[in-house]
Amino acid sequence: MTKLAKEVADELGEPILVREEVLGEAIRIAREMEKSGVEVIISRGATGAQVRKVVDIPVVNIEIGSFELFQALWKGKHLGEKIAYVGYHKSDRNFDFGLIQRMLGVEVRTFFYRHEDELEEQILQAHREGVDTVICTGICIVQMAEANGMRGILVQSSRNSLVRAVHRAKEIILVKRQEMARAELLQTILDSAYEGILAVDQQGRISLCNPVAAQVLGLPNKEVLHQPLAEVTAHNPYLAKVYGDGRPAGGELHKLGDVSVVANRVPIRVGRETIGTVVTFQDVTRIIQLEAKIRRELYQKGLVARFTFEDIIGQSEAIREAVEKAKRYALTDSTVLLSGESGTGKELFAQSIHAFSRRSGGPFVAVNCAALPENLLESELFGYEEGAFTGAKKGGKLGLFELAHGGTIFLDEIGEMPLPLQARLLRVLQEKEVMRLGGSRVIPVDVRVIAASNKNLQQAVQEGTFRADLFYRLNVLCLKVPPLRARKDDIPLLVDHFIKRYQEEHKLPVRRPREALVKWLASYDWPGNVRELENFVQRYCVLAGQEEDANALFQELFAETVQQPTRLAPPPVSGEEGGRVVIRLGTLEEMEKQILRQARSRWGANRSELAERLGISRTTLWKKLKELGEG
Repeated sequence: MTKLAKEVADELGEPILVREEVLGEAIRIAREMEKSGVEVIISRGATGAQVRKVVDIPVVNIEIGSFELFQALWKGKHLGEKIAYVGYHKSDRNFDFGLIQRMLGVEVRTFFYRHEDELEEQILQAHREGVDTVICTGICIVQMAEANGMRGILVQSSRNSLVRAVHRAKEIILVKRQEMARAELLQTILDSAYEGILAVDQQGRISLCNPVAAQVLGLPNKEVLHQPLAEVTAHNPYLAKVYGDGRPAGGELHKLGDVSVVANRVPIRVGRETIGTVVTFQDVTRIIQLEAKIRRELYQKGLVARFTFEDIIGQSEAIREAVEKAKRYALTDSTVLLSGESGTGKELFAQSIHAFSRRSGGPFVAVNCAALPENLLESELFGYEEGAFTGAKKGGKLGLFELAHGGTIFLDEIGEMPLPLQARLLRVLQEKEVMRLGGSRVIPVDVRVIAASNKNLQQAVQEGTFRADLFYRLNVLCLKVPPLRARKDDIPLLVDHFIKRYQEEHKLPVRRPREALVKWLASYDWPGNVRELENFVQRYCVLAGQEEDANALFQELFAETVQQPTRLAPPPVSGEEGGRVVIRLGTLEEMEKQILRQARSRWGANRSELAERLGISRTTLWKKLKELGEG
């Protein structure tokens, strides 16, 4: 057998290590082989069965066929009158000894054993029954038979049986290596996952615990494997929380010390049978960080609406009516045309309509039609194919209409769009499809259009600078955003909002000016609308921290903003009856002189009280009085 094994190894060119041992010694050698890296052991009979019990690597049995057994019995028939077969009970009971006896015309007694001690007993029993020839599969059995005065004939395995065993061993090694590769891949995935992953098997033992789970739960992941879950949770309240009752659950929030996690539990099923449970959980802080990162990236691309109707500040009737109408428009998919002066917040309304609509989960793409030259605006809106023009990006480029698919595109300053592009835009609105520059195929797009203009588009149509058909296509739902002069009651709210936002953004303490001074802002029409007011408040916030008298600074900045003294009324002074002064219109210097004289006549020469009444510092009052010759 040893000789045959070496010959087969040479013929097949396989690195097979051949050792000739039996039973107890074979077990010792097999253990050494396993430690040295042997992947599969090939053996047969009782020796193979004993080795299989003590090693974790696969053991391939060299099968003994009926023909090999028949050959050995044929030989034994001519050597003795009473023949016995001694074999291992698990593998050799499958032979059809009845058929073999009928074919040979001789009686064959069978003796089977389970272990080495039983083997000796069976040999002695055969001898007591008068057996003179023993047929067997192991050389040790031959030796025992001969030691008890019987002949021993070894059943030889054929070359084909050994070759089949080698091929089977190779298949096992291939499958084993594939399984190891998959296991390594799975382990790498588990170890590199940002989520904590823990699995419990059908017997309630922990079968998997990746490093993140071990770290968050405070578990020694190597030591808890295969441990009963109940024993581990008894000493680890964190694990008890995330595992709970083991029932399926999703999105559970748990506080684990200083860490908050979101946990999910999913049953592991094979067919209809549940064989365990897997628990996954993630640090809430990381989720927030990832969300913030995604939002930042989307903001940079301009594909997200950052504002909602909650961001529109104001309680005046004009702004409330505009918001209510915009909300009704948002519930439809029709085109919206926003009109209004510069700085009124048309894009704020456009983003709010998108965020309030069924398209809120889609992209929001904004483009200023007045900011780009005609050729660049065309390529930005509709995209281009590779080689469409000199300098075209390799692979082409998606247009803004394609990027806005499933969402909203906001066309600001639509009145500045050149006439040729107006024709292309009209086709997109009619056909719901675009064709890239240099392209030959149309691309369907599902986009809601919101357009805005600070120009009178009807007048532009009459003047021939805007297409009438495009105007009527855009003017489906029209909304006029009111100017700030039509909603002056909202000025105090806007001032408070801008001051608060600047404080939060720049971490600077800013004192709010006196209520009387804020109300004074309503005396100006604010031609730049909310944007001009915001710029004014920002200047105040920047300088207020360095000024001793913030109220005086507020008045000075407002005077610089207005730059029209004839339209400026003196700041109202609240208090007792008769707190109003009357002045004649004139230069700012003349009006200041009138205010100072009347104030002194009403409230006396106490400079501290006078400065407080006028909302300025004593130093500023002294300078004014000196400049005007009233000191």
